[in-house]
Amino acid sequence: MTITETKPDEGHFPAVSGASTDMVQFSPSPPHAGIAGVLGTADHKMVGRLYICCSLLLLAGGLVLMSLVGFEGAQANSFDLLNLDTFFQIFTLGPVAVVFFGLLPALIGLATYVVPLQIGAQTIAFPRAAAAAFWGWLFGSALVIAGWAINGGPGGGSVEGVLLSLAAWIVVLVSLCLASVCIVTTVLALRPAGMTLLRVPAFAWSAMVGAFVWLITLPLLAANLFLIYVDTDHKQLLFGKPANVWPQLRWVFAQPAAYMLVIPALGIAADVVGTIGRRRPPAHGAVLVSIGAFGALSFGGWAQSAFNPQVVTEALFILAGIFIVLPTLALLGGLVDTLRRGRPGSAAALPLALLAVVSALGLTVAGAVHGIPRLHLSGTLWGSGVSKAAIGAAVLGLVAGLHYWGGKIWGRDPIEALGKLNVLVLLAGAALFAGGDLVAGGLGQIAPDWTGQVATVAKGAEVLSLITGVGALLLAAGVLLAVLAALPALLGRTARAASDPYQGHTLEWATTSPPPHGNFMGPVLEVRSACPLLDVREAAKEVS
Repeated sequence: MTITETKPDEGHFPAVSGASTDMVQFSPSPPHAGIAGVLGTADHKMVGRLYICCSLLLLAGGLVLMSLVGFEGAQANSFDLLNLDTFFQIFTLGPVAVVFFGLLPALIGLATYVVPLQIGAQTIAFPRAAAAAFWGWLFGSALVIAGWAINGGPGGGSVEGVLLSLAAWIVVLVSLCLASVCIVTTVLALRPAGMTLLRVPAFAWSAMVGAFVWLITLPLLAANLFLIYVDTDHKQLLFGKPANVWPQLRWVFAQPAAYMLVIPALGIAADVVGTIGRRRPPAHGAVLVSIGAFGALSFGGWAQSAFNPQVVTEALFILAGIFIVLPTLALLGGLVDTLRRGRPGSAAALPLALLAVVSALGLTVAGAVHGIPRLHLSGTLWGSGVSKAAIGAAVLGLVAGLHYWGGKIWGRDPIEALGKLNVLVLLAGAALFAGGDLVAGGLGQIAPDWTGQVATVAKGAEVLSLITGVGALLLAAGVLLAVLAALPALLGRTARAASDPYQGHTLEWATTSPPPHGNFMGPVLEVRSACPLLDVREAAKEVS
């Protein structure tokens, strides 16, 4: 089988001579218009858009809640903005909203839209299950928020609210796991002829690796929630006091489990740099191996300090924190080398993507330092700073992906000027959000207890808490700027997006923006490398 020797027409992908028919995939029926089309859709593109729209708003809301916690910490031993019960509900709901209502579903939504296009598939695997996962996540998230609102967070005063929020949180986790299964299966089973796993685009690979990590992490959290639900329903016979509930759950927001948020951001950065840098990545396989190694070291279900308080002193915790720096450093070095050899464009997605990887490197270095026993950082706010650095890196990567694929997603170009402004906003937000807690931890500030209060306040810690709150607010502003940049495109107010504005390397740029039903106009060509469209252009140049 050979690829065609002419450059593909705009919006059309060249067919393969003698293509195998055993790779024909099921494509759902064309979507209906209006509300019925939205509610009954099985189109992965519509599901991806729904995820992105809903999760970005919830992500901004969660970051605002975390900023309130930072502002309250400016007067650590008093409650000026909030009373004790309200403060604790916000203290626990903030990270839950950011991770499970914002970042994870936003990354899953981006993967649901883009991954089938990147690997040349007509649809996502199990399209109706992917749609059901979205509605389950949205319904569960609404119920969790309702439970927290009636004082039903961890250790809340309303038993009915606690039971509601715990059960709904399990629904959210099951839905995210179902969506992850669809992503993994798409990459493993729906690749076209010639696309081996080492030729899979970087984002599709990172989405698969991230989904694998989520599939082995989130069920452990669901098991914890189920135990707490049963114990709460039976008068807290097992865990006793409410003080034992939140420590049993917060491991998923801490090192190393927090690293799982960053995995897709690494793949986004690799694709953005390779394409906008106008250079064939010299070692695509090494990029995939680096992302895979990062993912393997991101599993954190074993590091539950509520059951093993000494886990941060164990050799596995220390060595894993050190070794994860290596793949991050290797990936950043490869991306910088690609830019050095290429001719980078000026799109906003490029600096956002690079900052995401730089933030990931800073995150892993801070995590490695956290594990050094002689520094006595365990139990301080340094650990919280590591978690917030993971959130900052993930937000940077997510916004980079939304600008890079924005025209493909919405059919019209996002506002590029807002994207360039967002580089500064998100950089400042990520630095302040994590930096405040890292410095406070370095000063010896002890982490808050299960109520969010601290027994003693280190000198300067209150000012640093205020800085953390400002950083969270800037991250929320950056997320809203990303929404504002895409809103005119969503409403049809900006120019129609070109099919291939970057002279892209991977298959999503071989179809229209937005793609038609079935994604491609014709059969997908046989893939000969990790950059199939670049191969077609080079072949056309040789012929001419």
